[in-house]
Amino acid sequence: MDTIPWAPRFTWEERFKYGVIPARLYLWRLLRKHWRKGEAELRVLPQIVPPGRAAIDVGANKGVYTHYLSRLATHVHAFEPNPKMHMLLCRTLPRNATAYTCALSDDNDGTAELIVPVYGGVFSNVGASLNPRMKNRNHGTVSVPTRTLDSFNFTNVGFLKIDVEGFEKTVLRGAAGLIARERPVILVEMEEGHTGEPIEESHAFMAQFDMDGFFVREGKLLPLSAFDPETDHRQKVRKPGYVNNFIFKPR
Repeated sequence: MDTIPWAPRFTWEERFKYGVIPARLYLWRLLRKHWRKGEAELRVLPQIVPPGRAAIDVGANKGVYTHYLSRLATHVHAFEPNPKMHMLLCRTLPRNATAYTCALSDDNDGTAELIVPVYGGVFSNVGASLNPRMKNRNHGTVSVPTRTLDSFNFTNVGFLKIDVEGFEKTVLRGAAGLIARERPVILVEMEEGHTGEPIEESHAFMAQFDMDGFFVREGKLLPLSAFDPETDHRQKVRKPGYVNNFIFKPR
């Protein structure tokens, strides 16, 4: 008899919510909520996503970015290895999107432990990662296949979004060939609390890709030279004005 792989459980509240509310209605409410109160970067996507090219969403979760990108890109490749979140992503996947269950890394055709954090006795719907630092808290693990982004040989890629809770550098190393060939705009989360390294080191890592850095403040796209690590990042963790998403454009 085949063993059914472990996956994060749905709570009774979630079972009721996803069973009673039609999927399209739930999606509409989710997108509306994130547009109003979610990440500021969503509202600048029309300015930074090149038209007529494909986009890649690494760490797609329920698909908020996937859906907004589907309106701007020719096709969206969405990666979400958490079995629970992948199921929700696929419920309302846009017609011009493809969902992948593997985790992206710099290791091709391997396996790894996806670490799913637990808060208040409940498996979180956000925060799952291959980042070993996540094991410092209560968690569960899911064995997932790993591949490099380069191994997919995607072409005509104009935009790459990465949000994998501190594992971003490893994903980028596995995408170095694609980045050099396609020269996409990159939206990437960088956070000292996840990586354990100064934010300046994360920015310096991006120098190898020959790109100019930006971030969003009050709805405006500002150059990285205007970013202050102390006042914009370290002193405002999860508070208004906190910056942990950065945009890199090819020169």
